[in-house]
Amino acid sequence: MQRIVAIANPVIWNLEILHCYLRLAAELNARGGDGANWCTFATWASRQAGRTIRGEDLFDHLENRLARGRWLLHPVATLWRRMLRRGLFQPGTRIGRLTAELHTPFDAFEHASAAAARGNLRVFEEIGLEFSRYLDECMSDPPVEGQVRRFLDSLRPGDPPEGQRYLRQAFEHYERMRVERAPKVRAELAVLANLEIGLHEQTRLQPEIPDALEAATLTTKDLGRRVLEALFPASERWWLIVRAPAAAAIGVVAAGSERTSSRVAREAITDSLMVLTLPTRVLALGMNLADAYPDVLEEPADAELIELLALYEPIAPAPDDCGATDWSDLHQRMHYIAHLFRAFHQTDDLSHPPFTPQQVKSFSRGLVPEGEL
Repeated sequence: MQRIVAIANPVIWNLEILHCYLRLAAELNARGGDGANWCTFATWASRQAGRTIRGEDLFDHLENRLARGRWLLHPVATLWRRMLRRGLFQPGTRIGRLTAELHTPFDAFEHASAAAARGNLRVFEEIGLEFSRYLDECMSDPPVEGQVRRFLDSLRPGDPPEGQRYLRQAFEHYERMRVERAPKVRAELAVLANLEIGLHEQTRLQPEIPDALEAATLTTKDLGRRVLEALFPASERWWLIVRAPAAAAIGVVAAGSERTSSRVAREAITDSLMVLTLPTRVLALGMNLADAYPDVLEEPADAELIELLALYEPIAPAPDDCGATDWSDLHQRMHYIAHLFRAFHQTDDLSHPPFTPQQVKSFSRGLVPEGEL
């Protein structure tokens, strides 16, 4: 965990994070878990965040728009991948410094990438670490008396974002699930724990999610001045009486391009942030998730699960549409997540690794792998 957090390249740390989540999910199930746990879903959410971090959203958006002309993007995508390997979004590299210093109408992509990277790392540093501690300290063989209680007591009291009471409750429910034998009770305890961690996670992410979404509406300030300085670096030393009219003239010419490219940026970022790509499905987060719940989760019996679901589910007979029209709204996000966690709890495909062994070897060496990520 410390090795991954210390990685400087956000593209590489994202790949390492989601691979670590997959390993944590498998280990938890191997030691008495049941169905998909929070780390299972975090694997695929991190993979989706990786597309934003790597700036691949623009290519996805343009592919959908170009249709028959998609082949035109292939050489561009290849060049983009090479630039990523050279440190496109790393301020410590030459190309990374250039990216940070140059301002373009597509600054929104860099802003969204940074917001997604911050959120991805923030969640991993806290929740990923607690899962590692839980596996290491509480599931030893033979068990150490009192270790589970010491682990739970180490979690901070109070509500998020500072408190960790939801994490404490979640690990208590995972622990109860380990010794429970009734399938329905086990499934409900697992979903309850997943949702409690999800609520903690989404509360912690609240600053980053609107920040990433608002990147789509960023406008470039002083466009004419910055284009002038990019074309003529010495212009910043020109007399104001010369520099101001020149910047204004260039700004008028650049404005049309800026409006067009900014519109494309807004559409692409919004589209990318409102989907979740699973192994066999692409879910539109703004649309109702109509998948049926497994039989054991159709009618919850656990009082705590019923109480938590009641916070986000509408009261009957109101229609239950979980589509999140505003992903920056915590209540809407949790409504969708509650459906997702219940409907996909027993989906085996979620445990399949998203990478080939060769790709794992590549990013373990600090290299951006070839192929689909």
